[in-house]
Amino acid sequence: MLKFDSKQLSQIRHFIIFLNFIAVLYSTLLYMFCTQYIVNKNLSYELMENLTVIPKNPLHLFFYSIFLLFCFLVFIFIRDDLLEKTNMSIELLISIELIITVLIICNLNLCYNGMILVVFMDIIYYIRDLKRRMPFFVVSFLIWLFTDYSLVSRMIDIPSIEVYISFLPNGYRFAASFFKNFLTSVNLLLFIIFLVIYLVDSLIAQKNIEDELAMVSKVNTDLNNYINLSEKIAEDRERKRIAREIHDTLGHALTGVSAGIDACIVLIDIDPAKCKAQLQVISQVVRQGIGDVRRSLQKLRPGALEQHSFKEALNQMIQEYKELSNLDIELYYEWEHIDLDQTKEDIIFRIIQESITNALRHGHATRVEINMFNYPNAYYIIIQDDGKGVKDIRPGYGLKQMQERAAMLGGHVVFHGDNGFRIFVSIPKRKGEDIDD
Repeated sequence: MLKFDSKQLSQIRHFIIFLNFIAVLYSTLLYMFCTQYIVNKNLSYELMENLTVIPKNPLHLFFYSIFLLFCFLVFIFIRDDLLEKTNMSIELLISIELIITVLIICNLNLCYNGMILVVFMDIIYYIRDLKRRMPFFVVSFLIWLFTDYSLVSRMIDIPSIEVYISFLPNGYRFAASFFKNFLTSVNLLLFIIFLVIYLVDSLIAQKNIEDELAMVSKVNTDLNNYINLSEKIAEDRERKRIAREIHDTLGHALTGVSAGIDACIVLIDIDPAKCKAQLQVISQVVRQGIGDVRRSLQKLRPGALEQHSFKEALNQMIQEYKELSNLDIELYYEWEHIDLDQTKEDIIFRIIQESITNALRHGHATRVEINMFNYPNAYYIIIQDDGKGVKDIRPGYGLKQMQERAAMLGGHVVFHGDNGFRIFVSIPKRKGEDIDD
């Protein structure tokens, strides 16, 4: 497959600009050379008879063309710097280039209008948006049309370079016309090559983008499949874990209950007192089994969240801790006007629950303060206790669980062990969670 890059396009641009410089210079020199030849051969009167309008002074034409050509070249080579270092728009710079080009063509009496192709080329090269290109294409095409000598000379009297060339000897006449037409043809050919390379380069770039998008789509599909598979594996693993725990705890309890009931059947007629004591043991085993099952199920969605709102569930959990441990817990809640999804509520609830547990179990705290702030772009949770703290924090299972849970929501957790223990949790906000929005 053919492959081009912007460096090759830039090289062709520079060559076309150089070729047009030669063409304009050649046209001005041709006027001067032919005029000098006509004067030396005393053919000035014949020249005036063949012209329909008084020609310009060839010396003025030469110097004015050189001046405009110099301005054009300077402008071309400083344009990129102007774009980088100033706020000038490319549309303004193309307009300036177009004006200078028209002045050069008019000064040459429309004998060469190939410089319009340079403007076309720069429009394509610098303006990538088709809607922004179209006005310049239309204006440039109209200028190219109305700077064609064969068309304009039918409406306006303009000195023709062909009249000047016709006074030269046959050999010189052929060489002058041939080189003039050669420059025009090569300029057009190079412009066509530029267009072909640009189109091929654009098609290749578009194909590369399509290939990259297809690859990204495939990667995204594979990633989604991997996520779904990972979730399924995790779900199966969690089910097996819960099933194993329930089997171990409930199976043990039911086995004991079964054995105890058999014993009661034997003792109920022989020794009612022992039968009653056995029933009390069975009752204790049943309660213990129920507690074990509850603890297993609590590792799923908290029951408080199934029955209450998020704030009510937090208050219920806090009240339970207060009753069990006499722990003083203060909740400052600014999340009244937000609507969290079930997964996010579960995770945040577990983080706060783990924080209180750690404050009680490891920090031996007597007071815990929970602050829940709602900012425009994120939620912040600050949990501070008055426990013993820790200088060198090495996250154990509980703290790692907090970090992993927060990471599932795109957030992060920071721990501080001085002046008690502080947990700082930040969770990015999603669109639509603010009820006021």
